[in-house]
Amino acid sequence: MQRLTAVRPRLLSFARLHLRDHALAEDAVQEALMAAIEKDASFAGRSGYETWVFGILKYKILDALRAQKRQGKWQPLEDETDDDAIDRQFQQNGRWRVEARPARWGDPEAAFENELFWRVFDACMIALPDTIARVFSLRELMGLSTAEICREIGIKENNCWVILHRARLRLRACIEQGWLKEAST
Repeated sequence: MQRLTAVRPRLLSFARLHLRDHALAEDAVQEALMAAIEKDASFAGRSGYETWVFGILKYKILDALRAQKRQGKWQPLEDETDDDAIDRQFQQNGRWRVEARPARWGDPEAAFENELFWRVFDACMIALPDTIARVFSLRELMGLSTAEICREIGIKENNCWVILHRARLRLRACIEQGWLKEAST
């Protein structure tokens, strides 16, 4: 029970990101927590406990999104255009501009074990525009394929790839500002 209490704020933040409705997010998290309590004996330990609970929440969120569509409460994603900001990071030949080049992150495995990294990552995800955060989260955190994302939220595949590219660039920049600079001081 203590593990569930510890993970609840991240679950709620994740659900709000996708559902854009506090009450629906609370319901999805409560359902996921109840399922985790009921199925606790089936947790085999092949993944981390938090990962397992997030997996349960993923299906609750998808069910809620489908229910929103059926009830006509679906909020389509707005098209965000910040191509100029992305283009300014690259030269004509497609290579990084020197000042925009990604910093070295050191050992990626060690970063994933670092609590500060995850606090910065969560803050960076919250700072992303809704569209970008939702698509990135569906792909990278929930593991949906591009085709599934397009079907779930009603966008074209090319648009999905552009949004994922924007998300990765923004997250990289945000994490470098909030984590790499703080970790090096």
